[in-house]
Amino acid sequence: MTRSAAPDGKGEHSHRHGDTQPADDGPRRPRLLFVDDDAYMRRLVSARLERLGAQVETAVSAQACLEALADRRPDVIISDAVMPVMDGFDLCRRIRADPALRSIPFVILTALTRDLRSRSLQAGADDYLSKLEHEVVFRLRVRLAFQLGLCRSGQAGPEPSAEPANLLVVSESSAVQTQMDTHLQREGIQTRSVGTLAQALQRLQVQVPDFLVLDLAYGQKAVMDWAMRLRTTPGCEALPVMALAAKEDDAWLAGMEHHIQDRLSKPLESQESRHRVNLLLRIARR
Repeated sequence: MTRSAAPDGKGEHSHRHGDTQPADDGPRRPRLLFVDDDAYMRRLVSARLERLGAQVETAVSAQACLEALADRRPDVIISDAVMPVMDGFDLCRRIRADPALRSIPFVILTALTRDLRSRSLQAGADDYLSKLEHEVVFRLRVRLAFQLGLCRSGQAGPEPSAEPANLLVVSESSAVQTQMDTHLQREGIQTRSVGTLAQALQRLQVQVPDFLVLDLAYGQKAVMDWAMRLRTTPGCEALPVMALAAKEDDAWLAGMEHHIQDRLSKPLESQESRHRVNLLLRIARR
């Protein structure tokens, strides 16, 4: 996928970062194509992505991305939203219109305003990511994109279940419980709620859901201790967990990083709830 620059630097299309091949007996590193016309952001974001174990290749424009895709298909594409000539939204539409490319997970890099979130989904993007996102959440979201790429390439197990999806909401807030149920009803997702961490463990011993939404409002120590107990509960060793967090909770997300797969922000927004839950379900049910 790498394209060499002309001797004078003109005609540069893309560049490969961190392309050391993994050992023969190790797991294959996911290939990620990052598209951004800003050289500084290409270096900065590429470094963040490489730290997650990805083979990162870059393209300096949407057109360069399309040309690179003719050579080799990446596992994931992450594109800046604002670029000259063809922006990230139009690039996403072009890729979704191509039968040979449309299954590649596509993430739009945004300032995470409501309008940009809506435009990303309308363009057909799988997800959106803020350049200023908390580092833990940035890592979680990129890993989700990698997992989605594995699902679509047929490397992540059997076909997804056709049964109605179900999730368990663990929150002492009746408002949160009601909001989650209301937001997800139209998606055909069955939600069950419990008000205490102890009740959650009791419920999980009876039935393990497709995944769990865990409100961090119980406090850091209580949640951390509970997460450790969760992973020793039969059937829950790999149960996907989405943390439900207020802005102030982000400060201790790093301690939860190995127990959660995503973060849903409070106060809850209907579109965000549906999107984050559906994205995790697409991966969790494989």
